[in-house]
Amino acid sequence: MSVAAAPRPPADVEAVVFDLDGVLVDTEPVHLAATRALIAPAELADDVYEQFIGTGGFEQWLAATYEITIEQIRERYSGLVRDELARADLRPLDGVVELLEAIGERGIALAVASQSSRRTVETTLGTAWLDRYFSVITTAGEAGRDKPAPDVYLLAAERLGVTPAAGIAVEDSVHGIASASAAGLWVVQSTQASFTPPPQSQAGAVVGSLREFDLGWLGG
Repeated sequence: MSVAAAPRPPADVEAVVFDLDGVLVDTEPVHLAATRALIAPAELADDVYEQFIGTGGFEQWLAATYEITIEQIRERYSGLVRDELARADLRPLDGVVELLEAIGERGIALAVASQSSRRTVETTLGTAWLDRYFSVITTAGEAGRDKPAPDVYLLAAERLGVTPAAGIAVEDSVHGIASASAAGLWVVQSTQASFTPPPQSQAGAVVGSLREFDLGWLGG
């Protein structure tokens, strides 16, 4: 069952929580390339991969579909992702740095809430020179349940010391938007990365680039 989006952002925004992959950096092609290297010479179609963006269960599906175990996936995948990240020369998506600077200048806390592992998140943020902006990183693995459950956003709010209703989330995936909305944050959907779903009803606003993020949403 969908949850209706809040009609407007919080009056007093205390935190902005960003998803990582597809919001701050266009990393989904990196993860897709790493997955294809993992299962080679077998193949994986784009539309099949898209079903798992922003949620869990991908390891289990890979193990059930290909001749590979969960243990082999966990042993090899992180290294393959790091190799792909190093080759990709990742840079922040358009408007990301300017938006992070603008939010920081207003004294509003910043966090990342990602489905990826902490090590992958830290590697990606460091590679893209974005790690200095975030005081809090939360991952679904630390929070408990995968997106679309609200756990990772609830944990981010707890670590920031704010109520979810005082936060804005910036997401791109169907599962991520559902997660942030269920946690009680007002959601901005970004559609500027490689894999983007159509506008979601649970998003309070949709932007084609983070340059379109209205700083008036931050209040004050």
